[in-house]
Amino acid sequence: MEMMEMDFAKRWLSRILIALTLSAVYLYGYPSATISYSVVDLFHVALGIILTLLLFFFAVPLLRRDFLLARLGWTSLAAGALLGIVLIKIGTPLRLKAWLYAHIALCLLGTLFLLTSWLDSKGWLGGDLLHRASGFATLTLLIVGIAAGAWWTREVEWKNANRISNPPMPPESMDREGDGPQGKFFPSSAQTKHGGNIPSKYFMKSDACQRCHADIYKQWDSSMHHFSSFNNQWYRKSIEYMQDVAGVRSSKWCAGCHDPALLYSGLFDTPIKQIVDRPEARAGLGCLMCHSIVEVKSTMGQGDFFLEYPKLHELAASENPFVRKLHDFVVRLNPEPHRRTFLKPFMRADTAEFCSSCHKVHLDVPVNRYRWIRGFNEYDNWQASGVSGQGARAFYYPKSPMNCADCHMPAVPSFDDGNVNGLVHSHRFPGANTAVPTANQDQAQYEFAKKFLQDKQLTVDIFAISPAGKETNAPARNEFGKPELSTTFAVGEESDASLPKAPNYGSYRSH
Repeated sequence: MEMMEMDFAKRWLSRILIALTLSAVYLYGYPSATISYSVVDLFHVALGIILTLLLFFFAVPLLRRDFLLARLGWTSLAAGALLGIVLIKIGTPLRLKAWLYAHIALCLLGTLFLLTSWLDSKGWLGGDLLHRASGFATLTLLIVGIAAGAWWTREVEWKNANRISNPPMPPESMDREGDGPQGKFFPSSAQTKHGGNIPSKYFMKSDACQRCHADIYKQWDSSMHHFSSFNNQWYRKSIEYMQDVAGVRSSKWCAGCHDPALLYSGLFDTPIKQIVDRPEARAGLGCLMCHSIVEVKSTMGQGDFFLEYPKLHELAASENPFVRKLHDFVVRLNPEPHRRTFLKPFMRADTAEFCSSCHKVHLDVPVNRYRWIRGFNEYDNWQASGVSGQGARAFYYPKSPMNCADCHMPAVPSFDDGNVNGLVHSHRFPGANTAVPTANQDQAQYEFAKKFLQDKQLTVDIFAISPAGKETNAPARNEFGKPELSTTFAVGEESDASLPKAPNYGSYRSH
């Protein structure tokens, strides 16, 4: 009787194990935010539960009568299955990454032992110990190779495919930026992957994110990103004046980064004075604006990016309790597809370049009816400074390179999903603006910005001084039309150069 039970158990356990292995390779190696992937994910969970139950009911005959190697396999598999049951309950966030890999390792080890035992029982590994050891080593290499290939596809290829690089040459005029003069969003360089509009409600569902990211949502709610649109009285007056003077189309140059709910839905074709009181005009830069950028085309700024409307957004933002719970369960069970949708590798690896897509601008004829001129440019200033580690002054300060997020998104304590060691990047985005939090009577945001500005953000380094009263030569004057000699280096770096000396303007003179 026990032999019949064992044969029945082994037959069904083997079939389930094959299905689990194939689905695991797919789930690990090719994560994607699609319905089909989610179905396979739930299928894997269901089979895992069935496998665990079968192992529980047939543990005695399997461990009593099977071969030694098979018994080791069933034991490893049972341990991996039990850990899998725990992960179904608590999910697999980043902080539990080690648990997920322990589950994978135990199941792979159990599969290796069971496969070796099965091949040996068929006589396919040879009769002597040497052939068996050789066969076991071959199977080990095969499984390790498959696992390594899945890891390479999941990690390396994904990261390499999502980096930011510049084209060989910049466009010769603004007409060649984005979709060009015929584009829906021109003169902004922004584009959508599907070439059409995105519903405004997509950019207005930031509150849906707080189900898993409550602290980050609260930080963003006070930030300048939230108050980037017509909920900011200074920006509102700027656009109203610009549209009065230059028309609606020119102001889309601003809307590409400031007003996603209006621009990408097509509402921005209407003069803002007519729609300024609509909720879309007060949405600001919500979570899904920055996190829906799937490609940054260059570091030329001007909204030079592609946005993508995720296929499963309606499920995430659904008001149906069952759909919402199912969505949240699938995300917590396997956050990788969600992470890949909203946190592209370039957001971490090329942070400054990512930020440059909106924090660097230029104006040209379609905007100012004049010519090309540079607007504000925080990216190039950062890159040329010592802080980036890329400029000539990097030898002096700071000790290690820093990007935008190091200062403007400091790590703060949080137990939101996605935290790493109890920390998340703050989404308050502190900067030089204290007017908006003051106007909003947001004391917490004001204090955060104030603390940021007072935390040694500006230093003055004096390389040389001269005593008061010391005579200095009058500045040399170049004759009209002759080239002038200038330097961006501090005195001392080019002390041998013959440069005109500055007059004495006070008791001490700094260089």
